[in-house]
Amino acid sequence: MHVSDYMTATPVTIETSADYQEAFQIMQERDLHHLPVVNAAGAVTGILTRRDLQLAARCFKEAPAEVGEVMHSPVTTIAPDADLAAAVERMRSDRIGCLPVSTDGGQNIVGIITETDLLRALAQLLAER
Repeated sequence: MHVSDYMTATPVTIETSADYQEAFQIMQERDLHHLPVVNAAGAVTGILTRRDLQLAARCFKEAPAEVGEVMHSPVTTIAPDADLAAAVERMRSDRIGCLPVSTDGGQNIVGIITETDLLRALAQLLAER
């Protein structure tokens, strides 16, 4: 089982310089918990979570102007042909809820794999037994 079998292909992303409110709106409208952050060239530079936005709103009197101010960085990526077990172990050891999937170490994001995707894989495995 490979990451590419369960990832969300072509995920929604947001640029580092994007407005904080725009990120919140995208996450709300699309019911996203993780939003990969990319630079102008499209390389992944961080991950933004709903929790990041909530904490930032509490910590700052004024919401940060740019997504880059509240995202998690540096970001850990994984290759689409990586074994699913490697994704589980990396997420567990790094205590993160998702991994951007990249063919070239983050320069080109082709997907995202989340805890929900891993649970779907587990459910499928259990059903096949």
